[in-house]
Amino acid sequence: MEKSKKQQIIEEIKDALSKASSCVVIDFNGVNMETFTPFRKECAKEQVRLLVVKNTLAKHAVEGTPYEGISKFLSGMTALVLTMGDQVSGAKVVKKIAKKDERIVIKAGALDGKILSAKEVEVLADLPSKEELQAKLLATMLAVPQNFVRLLNAVPQTFVRLLAAYKDKLEQA
Repeated sequence: MEKSKKQQIIEEIKDALSKASSCVVIDFNGVNMETFTPFRKECAKEQVRLLVVKNTLAKHAVEGTPYEGISKFLSGMTALVLTMGDQVSGAKVVKKIAKKDERIVIKAGALDGKILSAKEVEVLADLPSKEELQAKLLATMLAVPQNFVRLLNAVPQTFVRLLAAYKDKLEQA
């Protein structure tokens, strides 16, 4: 491969890394296309980018980036799973596919400049997404005012029921 082509690939990887919110390094040795094609489709659906590049080019690309620590994991059949949206979505996709095919192995990950072990990436995958956390927070915040309004509304409702029962009693008498 020509040096200019290699430099172009390194720049493309650096650009993708600069836009990524997290990165997972996986080993896909022995994985067939029947597994890899759905994996790519799942990644595209979840705003996750799957990069299969030469390890030496990837090592050069991560130099000077927050993902520099993953360079020691770049050996063998390696792919980079870059999350472009929610930080946990890449780990979730990898864990889901790794459950289906044990040949896909999580080597490491990186999040906010911190290098994560394979176990930490799996824990990250188990976390709820940002949208789920926001929904839970909103539901919790709305519960207090809703209960207060119900409480305020209960007093007049009880009084109206009391008057209706009194009216029914007078009509029967």
